[in-house]
Amino acid sequence: MSKFLDYMERITLAGPGGMGFGAARTGKTPAMALIGLVSGSYAKGLGTVSKLALDAALMSGIDNAAGLKRIEKSLPSMPWGVKTSTLTEESARGFRDGGCDLLAFALENTAASALATDDAARILYIDAEIEERELRAIGALPVDALILPMTEISGPWELANLASVASISRRVDKYILVEVGGAPSASDLESLRNAGVHGLVLDVAAVGAHDLETLKSATLDMPRQRPPGRGRASAIVPSSVFPSGAGPQREEEDEEEDDDDI
Repeated sequence: MSKFLDYMERITLAGPGGMGFGAARTGKTPAMALIGLVSGSYAKGLGTVSKLALDAALMSGIDNAAGLKRIEKSLPSMPWGVKTSTLTEESARGFRDGGCDLLAFALENTAASALATDDAARILYIDAEIEERELRAIGALPVDALILPMTEISGPWELANLASVASISRRVDKYILVEVGGAPSASDLESLRNAGVHGLVLDVAAVGAHDLETLKSATLDMPRQRPPGRGRASAIVPSSVFPSGAGPQREEEDEEEDDDDI
């Protein structure tokens, strides 16, 4: 199993006292993973990811193993991977042999044979407004996680945004990652977690270091959400998209009759 998937499993199961890649300095496992997206200036971007102790790095614009060779001295010690527009069996093998731990791709231009092994996390980009029929089909594909690109959200998250996320997280047994254009507030972060989000993808060139540090602290300080079961499937089904406090209690349907009615 990839190191990233192993880490995601620890986050989802909410194991107490776990040590994460980005949490090594604090000894705490965050409630949500933070993945730094590096779209260019790889040495600088990967340096930022390492300095801020994010949980993983994802590089876009590298479509073959030869591209990795040119930046191999800048590759971080934490799990890293590539976001590629075309993925073949040969290129996937080259990425994995080069140390790639995450492979992010789209449905189009991705060969099924490229996903035959789970040595690297297989992460599929999908539209946040995907139709239910297509989502059900994706649930049967050999992918480990889904990324929802929602970078257009620049302010507070609205109910409609959370509903789009929750409608997907409730229907698939995959880790849910959301690519955002800015750092959510602490309350929005908790709402996203409760909607079934396991991690955020942020462009380190677009989001300032201070905002990333604040976001990292928020993931470490967030109250732990306890899933009803131990498995990943149960952990990804959110009970509410709202932070703080339980939802209204449902009355018992089969309530016992009063003694007077006996």
